[in-house]
Amino acid sequence: MSKGKNAKYVPAKQSNTMTYVLGGIAVLVVIVVVIGGVLLLSKKEGTPADKAQAAIDKATPSFVLGKADAPTKLTFFEDAYCPACGNMERAYGEQITKAVEDGKLQITFFMLSFLNRQSPSGDYSDRAAGGLLAIAKSSLPEDQKQKAWLGAHTAMYANQPEEGKGDKTNAEIAKVLADGAKAKGVELPADVVSAISEGKYATDAATTAGEGSKLLSEVNSTGTPTVVHNGVKVEVQGDWLTPLLK
Repeated sequence: MSKGKNAKYVPAKQSNTMTYVLGGIAVLVVIVVVIGGVLLLSKKEGTPADKAQAAIDKATPSFVLGKADAPTKLTFFEDAYCPACGNMERAYGEQITKAVEDGKLQITFFMLSFLNRQSPSGDYSDRAAGGLLAIAKSSLPEDQKQKAWLGAHTAMYANQPEEGKGDKTNAEIAKVLADGAKAKGVELPADVVSAISEGKYATDAATTAGEGSKLLSEVNSTGTPTVVHNGVKVEVQGDWLTPLLK
């Protein structure tokens, strides 16, 4: 018998089996969407190491030593007054310097000032870092600036005051850094020496130190020296550098 024109459409009742099938499909769709979202979010945020390195790359360092195309890139967190930093320089400085000069290594430096309070003056770390910053901000040609900074950095630790007892005036810091630069064949301009002697960049160095200190938490470190490779803290012991050099 044909249905009337105004007869209502009544859907056929689904079997329990069909209900279960459709319900299962819906659950699978939700699971796929959730997993896809998690994977997309993970890819977007990256690993903890990726996030740490990204934070380092965005920050303003004290200096970047070495060629931009160096195959190995490291980040150093140091304190000019830190005995352990001085020990690292004395133990590995020659190897590090050679790798930099051979174009194999580039180092991004963050000079911190945890130990300011340990120095008799209360601000040696900032003043020494300010001296290095004066070289970084100088008008020296880039190749000369690189040599001067490297020499000054080496000399700074070679003449490091004893923690808790020793200290240096700004004039003494200027002489140490200038002599270090000269040892690498660079005469610091008079205005740079004056800037160091006057402590011109100590405040700027303190600001940079504050920013650098915050980055340490990104690599689960709390002190100096800290060395980072691709966002991961490196254990500085034994022949640690050779495996990293490409």
